[in-house]
Amino acid sequence: MYDHRFARFGLGLAMTFLATVVFSLMDVPTFLVGCIVVIGLYHTVIEFYVGISFLLPGRRKPSFEGEGWTNHFFDHNGCPINTVSNLRTSPSPLMVMVHGWRSSSSSVADRAMWFTDRGWHVVMVELPNHGSSGEYGHWSAYRSMKAVESVVTELATIIDPSHVSSVSYYGHSMGGFIGLRLASKESLRVASHPLDRIILESPMTMYEPILDEIANGYKVPVFLRATYRRRLIERFNESIGQIGRWSRVEEFNIPLWGVPKLPILCIQAVPDERLGMGHYEQLLKVYSQTRKRRIPYEHPS
Repeated sequence: MYDHRFARFGLGLAMTFLATVVFSLMDVPTFLVGCIVVIGLYHTVIEFYVGISFLLPGRRKPSFEGEGWTNHFFDHNGCPINTVSNLRTSPSPLMVMVHGWRSSSSSVADRAMWFTDRGWHVVMVELPNHGSSGEYGHWSAYRSMKAVESVVTELATIIDPSHVSSVSYYGHSMGGFIGLRLASKESLRVASHPLDRIILESPMTMYEPILDEIANGYKVPVFLRATYRRRLIERFNESIGQIGRWSRVEEFNIPLWGVPKLPILCIQAVPDERLGMGHYEQLLKVYSQTRKRRIPYEHPS
């Protein structure tokens, strides 16, 4: 199957080859042909690095299944987003849960059952390209965040708002990153209710170190990285249909990404073998500086 992430790379390679052949037949000076080839290959190589940087989650993990749990699909711009829910028949607190990168509802199911055992409504949202949800050709945390936002604002279709006494959000890793953005929107309503609090489990708080990890992993040359970052932002804006919406990678780091004005409980793995401690330290730093809320609590375990 053709991977359209590399459309610009393929086009650039073809155009460079075609230009080389045409100008050679036109008896253009060798030096000029060489310059055309170098320029063409320069931009083509950058497009290749940009293409592979739009990582796709890959092989899916199965959705959680269990007695009393139901699947509901919500449409977001043509992409079906799966939720796995366990709902009460009387007024109870609601917990919305979002898993991490390359996981599914199964990865947070044990936490979910802790809440249902204590009488909570629970809705686990599966990100695009994860679990039983549909796919995006260009996957990104931002597009996934918009999908989760769309779902939570439509939860009144599966749960009576009068049966919801309060709303909380639980996000693990990437789910925490998404939660930081959503909880920063004071106008957000979940089943017609505002968010009351959020729980972050080993949250991702910055995209920049993830991008650096990707660039280092693919050995993007240092002299190309400024152009590579700029081109990556341009392609990202195109993928969400908002040209010029974002201009700097720093906009995907807190505090620019989002600083919720809600009570936050942070449960942090020590050490965090996947993200490291930098994300948690950034969370502490931001909340210490803003002094708007209490400093997130680190669970002793």
